[in-house]
Amino acid sequence: MAGALEEPGSILTFDPEAHVYRVDGAPVPSVTELLEAAGISPDYSKVNPTVLLHARRRGIHVDLCCDLDDADDLDWSSVHPEAVAYVQAWQAFKADYGYRPLASQVILYHPTYGYAGTTDSVGDLDGYVTIVERKATAKMAASYALQTAGYACEGMHTAPAGGGRLVPVEWGAPARLGVHLQRTGRYELAPYDDPEDLAAWLGVVALARWRKARG
Repeated sequence: MAGALEEPGSILTFDPEAHVYRVDGAPVPSVTELLEAAGISPDYSKVNPTVLLHARRRGIHVDLCCDLDDADDLDWSSVHPEAVAYVQAWQAFKADYGYRPLASQVILYHPTYGYAGTTDSVGDLDGYVTIVERKATAKMAASYALQTAGYACEGMHTAPAGGGRLVPVEWGAPARLGVHLQRTGRYELAPYDDPEDLAAWLGVVALARWRKARG
């Protein structure tokens, strides 16, 4: 599972349909794949597949609409009626807390631990660079704290949204926050500030690698 930047200028590509990250052509696991391999992700096995597919599609649409809103390019006529309240909840969060998005769908890669992922939003919150994960799920899972820890791990590199040359991130040690968007148009915050999250995340990486090595 481990990967490394053999030399400056490595290229990261991402296939969104297959959800596969590659660095210089070699596949690398994603943050969500590692969480699943370690048995940490939410268990949706008992959810009706049709319901689960609908929820996933709704989440993708909500994310896209929120990204467009961050770029001041949202056409409300393109927002599915079922998604309107979730997008309004995102707008309310930004207005209430003065959150200023700096970049959306930021692709990240860690050259030492060999994993990649995409965080929903990186922005300024009270003067601190903050990684924000939006969720339109029924509830917030404990694993989301580890997901954000994976994105905030020291030594991350980033590439353009469509893939490209990897460069070190410039934000240092970012804060982490979960924003639970709800169908009522309200939101709830999940601050991820436990210093043990990083150690737990690195444990996930090690456990996933150990399980893969043993089949």
